[in-house]
Amino acid sequence: MNDVLEFCSKHLSEGKKVALVTVTATTGSSPSTPGQMIAVLADGITKGTVGGGRSEAHVIQRAVEAIDTEKTIFSLSIDHSEKGMTCGGSMDVFGNVLGKSTGLCIFGGGHIAQSLAGIAKETGFFVTIVEDREEFADEFTNVKYIVCNPDEYEKSNPAAYSDYAVVCTRGHETDDKALRYCLTKSLKYIGMIGSKNKVCELFTKLRSEGISQADLKRVYAPIGLDIADAVPAEIAVAILAELLLIKNNGKLKHKKT
Repeated sequence: MNDVLEFCSKHLSEGKKVALVTVTATTGSSPSTPGQMIAVLADGITKGTVGGGRSEAHVIQRAVEAIDTEKTIFSLSIDHSEKGMTCGGSMDVFGNVLGKSTGLCIFGGGHIAQSLAGIAKETGFFVTIVEDREEFADEFTNVKYIVCNPDEYEKSNPAAYSDYAVVCTRGHETDDKALRYCLTKSLKYIGMIGSKNKVCELFTKLRSEGISQADLKRVYAPIGLDIADAVPAEIAVAILAELLLIKNNGKLKHKKT
């Protein structure tokens, strides 16, 4: 059990979701016993056991489905004989999907990224910072800081467990590489900082290379709601406001009556 919980703790600290499944009851000659636990990641990697065999394989499958469909709890009653196991008996299991429901990957570690990371954490995002400079790590607390060369984004896959991405690196070239990487992922939001001229120039270049207009329409650029001055902290608020608008299916209106 300790190994299973340590496995959960490790992967939760990396921003991953983990389905923790516990056997709650058994009948007959079930190979499992109440209290047995298995932890399951989104890719099917596991720690622990609930008895093995096809019944356990079915539990793992359901756990992966629960993570994928963003369920927080699930339960199963399994007849072992129906799964082709000769032992007979049955077991009931209960699963909890643990971990942050929203991951935000910020490409860049400058002033805007620092402000955005701070306020995003307060609203429940699990924040990952992607930078190729180690020295910026000290500017962040309680985030996952990944040191990664922009040429190795596909190999390292830093946004693997994120739902939202913000591109605000130190220059046009690194923004370009980060955006290209993000467009290959099924992200709910991709935002990129930059002037209208910069965005237009980059999009024209990408279209000429075969990237579709449909893909480019996924990108919110210039980024953020039109509510900020040039102060990094205000820009960060404008970006987060846009993120929350998309995340919560909100409306651009005052609540004042």
